[in-house]
Amino acid sequence: MTSAVSLLLPSELLLRGPLPRTLTLGLLAPMSGVMGVAGPSIINCAVLAAEEVCAVTDRAFELVLVDAGAAPDVVAREADLLVGSGLVEGLVGTHTSNVRAAVEALVADRVPYVFTPPHEFSRGASGSVFLGSDPNEQLRQPIAWLARHRPVERWALIGNDYVWPRQVHAAATRVLGDLGQRVVLDRLMPIGHVDAAELVSAVRRAGADAVLVSLVGRDGIEFHRGVTELDAGQSFVRLCTALDETCLVASGGDNSGQLFAAMPSFILQDDERHQRLIELYVARFGLTAPLPGSYAEGCYDGVHLLAALCASGVLGSNSAVDAAELLFSREAASGRKGTSAIPRRPMRIARAVGTDLEVVGGPRVR
Repeated sequence: MTSAVSLLLPSELLLRGPLPRTLTLGLLAPMSGVMGVAGPSIINCAVLAAEEVCAVTDRAFELVLVDAGAAPDVVAREADLLVGSGLVEGLVGTHTSNVRAAVEALVADRVPYVFTPPHEFSRGASGSVFLGSDPNEQLRQPIAWLARHRPVERWALIGNDYVWPRQVHAAATRVLGDLGQRVVLDRLMPIGHVDAAELVSAVRRAGADAVLVSLVGRDGIEFHRGVTELDAGQSFVRLCTALDETCLVASGGDNSGQLFAAMPSFILQDDERHQRLIELYVARFGLTAPLPGSYAEGCYDGVHLLAALCASGVLGSNSAVDAAELLFSREAASGRKGTSAIPRRPMRIARAVGTDLEVVGGPRVR
């Protein structure tokens, strides 16, 4: 089908310039790097959301695609060039937090910046709107569920060495302490330098019966592949903070019954809003399209919110954060569910069954 949405590279927009009656947003999505595996579905969901906005407005819509898998300073300079040239009305980002911090430092609050994945506690520039959960929100109920349903007490914390996993480990240490659990190993690995065999050996030496995994994208995939290849799937429970179906499929799936993910959404969950999104996605892109996992769904929400902010007329006198809260409160008071009425997605826990993630706990974890 012919899309009403144009997907551009920054160089194309810089050469051409802006168009009248066109909403142009920067889309910071990973096309390479550690999260590159999720990039195609993230971009698809951004396009789907933009097409839905076009269907109810009289403006054309452009998404300017910036590869958020590049080095943080490179991504930040490209975003800054688009913003400084007045070519985009806002940014939506689904990528790692080290990239977010670099973008915030240069862009500040000149345009709204909607960041969609789980994030650390930081609230930076007033132009940044966070849609994801912070580490405490993401971890408390899933860890409590596992403590009730699995014989676990000694935990290893394994993540990448940048701002978000560091904060995940700090929050996990507090949550585990509150639940009478112990941390017996804490490791942060440089991005792109995961040795699964060495990590599995370290977990075993520490006597851990559970592992909190905050390795993102390709690094998480390599670790889970290694666990399977080493026949270590039954040796310890794994709870992952960055595992969606895209990464699970790329890792070859898991049938150990011991691999869990804590995320805001999973493809198989049965709430009406989520199932409607899956139906729309399949109708638009087909059954063979990349899976629209939690990161992709977050980007879908982010594009809708950013478009609503740009159309609202309230940004001139409010920060992006305050404008977003104003939109939410207006629609809640009116009882309407418009494009900006994006509910906060409660945390869920799911168990890997082959290449599926089956929800076992939700907003009220059982």
